[in-house]
Amino acid sequence: MDTEEVVSYNFRISKSIPQTKNEVSILNSKVLSLVLLLGTGLVGVIYYLSTNSLKSLTSASPGEMGAGYFPRLLAVILIALTILSIIQTLLEKESEKIDLGNWKMVVATIILTPIYIFLWVYVGYFYILTFIFLFGLIYLYQEDRKSKKMLIINVITTSSVLVAIYVFFGVLLEITF
Repeated sequence: MDTEEVVSYNFRISKSIPQTKNEVSILNSKVLSLVLLLGTGLVGVIYYLSTNSLKSLTSASPGEMGAGYFPRLLAVILIALTILSIIQTLLEKESEKIDLGNWKMVVATIILTPIYIFLWVYVGYFYILTFIFLFGLIYLYQEDRKSKKMLIINVITTSSVLVAIYVFFGVLLEITF
């Protein structure tokens, strides 16, 4: 082995083995891709199963396409492409390391989002919940949390987003939440 090969070999080893036990914020891109793809596949399966209820909405004759045809087609395409992506990911030889930065914020966002959706669906009060959710996320991702100026900016930003949502959906499209 010449010097260049040794350096290249050592670099590959150091990229694949964590240097310290505290490298929690660094993820393997292959593992992350597989987890996200499995989640996408699960969404596709749930979406496909939910299209079964669309048959009862219309009375299509056997030769016609019913209400569930196009959504079912989209679900099958989503599942097929997800399976292809999983195979492609498994066949990759090398995997990059992804630095998540502050992984605690990512986990907090992942936990807070389904809670927000659950509360919105089962409790209602879209605008109040959305204000709290957006304000909370902006506050969470801010470095200077104790500044009154930043709190005022957060309130203005969150309120502006909600006004834009109301004008676009409530006034222009006449969709109520």
